[in-house]
Amino acid sequence: MKRTIFLLSEPDLRDFVARLFMARGMSREAGDAVARVLVWADLRGGDTHGVSRIGHYFGMIDKGAMKPAAEPRLRVDFGALAAFDAEGAAGPVAMLVALAEAQARARAHGIGLALVGGATHAGAMGCYAEAAAHNGFAAIVIAAGPPLMAYNGARVASVSTAPLAIAVPGGPEGVIMLDMASSRISNGTLKNARRDGKTLPEGAALDATGRETIDPAQAEVLLPVGGPKGSGFALMVECLTSLLAGAPILSRMLGEGKKGHGQNATMILIDIARLRATQDFTVDVDMLAGIVKTLPLAEGAQPIRLPGERGAGLARQRARDGVPVSPKVWAELVELARIHHVTVPATA
Repeated sequence: MKRTIFLLSEPDLRDFVARLFMARGMSREAGDAVARVLVWADLRGGDTHGVSRIGHYFGMIDKGAMKPAAEPRLRVDFGALAAFDAEGAAGPVAMLVALAEAQARARAHGIGLALVGGATHAGAMGCYAEAAAHNGFAAIVIAAGPPLMAYNGARVASVSTAPLAIAVPGGPEGVIMLDMASSRISNGTLKNARRDGKTLPEGAALDATGRETIDPAQAEVLLPVGGPKGSGFALMVECLTSLLAGAPILSRMLGEGKKGHGQNATMILIDIARLRATQDFTVDVDMLAGIVKTLPLAEGAQPIRLPGERGAGLARQRARDGVPVSPKVWAELVELARIHHVTVPATA
């Protein structure tokens, strides 16, 4: 009988992912950082940003775009402000270094802003925002990358999908967190649809001729959520990340025709305790969340959920019962383990 899913415990999966990246030249600390971020996404049901990305990351290492031994360099140190040149490090490695620095500066100054330039794909932005919120910060994290989405009115890839995460402590799950992209679907969703032969939702992508398509094999360009709102947001994210970091992505790739895998990010953390008692803030968040959860439902609507609520519930379940990995992704990981002489953990 054909397997439909493989289950691994969270510790086993994180250790396996870390060892895969160690086999490609990362330190244990760096491998753990990448594993933490990728498995976090799978725990919450975000498999488009989970271990399915490992093959892509290995491809970036092969091309020299991701440098396993690179260490982010602090290039601007000015009070609440820090800026890092990731120097090609894995995105999660650079982002977790920046997160620690932003938290320290927010504790010292009330607010901490960390800018990351020259990184590679950093996984789900929500991982960093949620971690900060659990530590008592209000967090905003935005990122820019290669052009994958059409600017409103254009028929070619013109802006990144500009992921955004906003998180605060409080609510029934301990943190309320919005984690989204400015595209109708993520690029990972498109890749997974191609892999699994699933159709795309209407209005999510264009083909090479600029016509809308639901065929993932024909889809070339993602479309923005909200038309000019989504694409306008993505353009401004490029300004607030890449251009501030001195590492332009869009102008280099669109104007000069260069290719790359770069990602830049900005995180802003506010130490709530500098403004008011954190416990009082969370009480107000709890009250607001309770009101929203009990709003009258629209006809045919499902029970109201807060941002991040579904993912948090799924994470608890999967931490208890195991993290599912699709047969295609698991086969790819097992093959990478064979090539790089990494022991494969047991599955259920």
